[in-house]
Amino acid sequence: MHTCVKKSTATDLAAEKYKKMYLPGLVPPPIFVPELEKKRSLKRINTKTRGSLTLLFLLLFSGLQAQQIWPGDINNNGIVNNIDVLYWSLARNATGPARAGASSDWAGQDITELWGADFPDGLNLAYADCNGDGVVDDADLSIIRDNFWRTHGLLTPDDYFLGEAGQDPVLLLEAENPITSPGAEEDLLLALGAEGDSVYNFRGIAFTVKFDTDNIKDSPGSSNMNFDFAFTPNSWVNGQGNQMGQIFLYVDDESGVAQAAIFRRNAGAQVSSGAGEVGKFSIVMEDIIVGLVVLETDSIRLVDNQLMSTKIAPSSTQLAEDPNLLNTAEGSPEENALLIYPNPANDWVTLELKNAPDTYIQKVDVYTMRGQLLASLAAARPAPTAMINLAALPDGLYLLKIETNQGAFIRKVAKMPR
Repeated sequence: MHTCVKKSTATDLAAEKYKKMYLPGLVPPPIFVPELEKKRSLKRINTKTRGSLTLLFLLLFSGLQAQQIWPGDINNNGIVNNIDVLYWSLARNATGPARAGASSDWAGQDITELWGADFPDGLNLAYADCNGDGVVDDADLSIIRDNFWRTHGLLTPDDYFLGEAGQDPVLLLEAENPITSPGAEEDLLLALGAEGDSVYNFRGIAFTVKFDTDNIKDSPGSSNMNFDFAFTPNSWVNGQGNQMGQIFLYVDDESGVAQAAIFRRNAGAQVSSGAGEVGKFSIVMEDIIVGLVVLETDSIRLVDNQLMSTKIAPSSTQLAEDPNLLNTAEGSPEENALLIYPNPANDWVTLELKNAPDTYIQKVDVYTMRGQLLASLAAARPAPTAMINLAALPDGLYLLKIETNQGAFIRKVAKMPR
């Protein structure tokens, strides 16, 4: 009779060995976590803990570092500019704890105690107290001007909300007289919104005017003498008393940039809606002008009392310099020596020199009223009479520069619908 002997497997042998190693009744340690694995787990936990502590330290350290004021950088983004003026206007007349050892010097200064109120975006109002005396007033605005364009640390670019013409209200800049001359003073109309496209909940607007550095006369120091602004009497932005508007203007002649901020004088004031004329920039031309003079609005941010922004479309305008458009040299034809007919016209316009012997039309340039050159037409055979076809132009008003062998004329002509 054969006895069946059960063969021991590797698993059985391991189990037997395991039983012999420990006394009965004792619970052995779990065999599925070897010592090496326990060490690895502890290392991962320690590494994670050290990483968390390091991150916490960095956050606390950066938070402490952020509690510094650089006088003038009210929104604390690393640069002093016209956006800081909007923040200042919102905090105007606010009070809080004075800053120990404060000054207006361009250096980081510790905030010794936060104020009891914040801007709508959560930034503490203490940042608006540029000189640290415990009140936000005109002295702080002066410090913004003194430290304008200065930077510190990593700069966080400001947010701008540019719209598109035809879809959003336009910040319109338009030359009242598109023809200028060396040394002339010119007015540029500034309008915000238009009929049927009003601006709502206006609190303030910051924007940039870019201009040709070769053609606008420099202002001595920071006087803005040759690039200035004034509200027009019928400005919808400018109210009465403490509701009046105010402008901050900083002109950088070297880079051809004027940064402006227009805001309500009273921090609690707000215009529900409006559109149209705001004011006028006055600029002084250089004594020598080269090419067309181009000015444009850009970098626009319009806010309400909660710093909520509205998209605003930029614009541009041009001035045509007098040396290219008007020859005033001796011998120029008399004003009544040129006839233009029909005017208004549908398509063809006739130019005819009268009572000007031996005078011939050589060339005609067609400009928009903003000074943009549309066409330059040379006469194949100079003669006292010439014709221009306006059929391809949109309806509107145009400037003609008529050059002759005796001088030049500037005339307006209207293109009317058929």
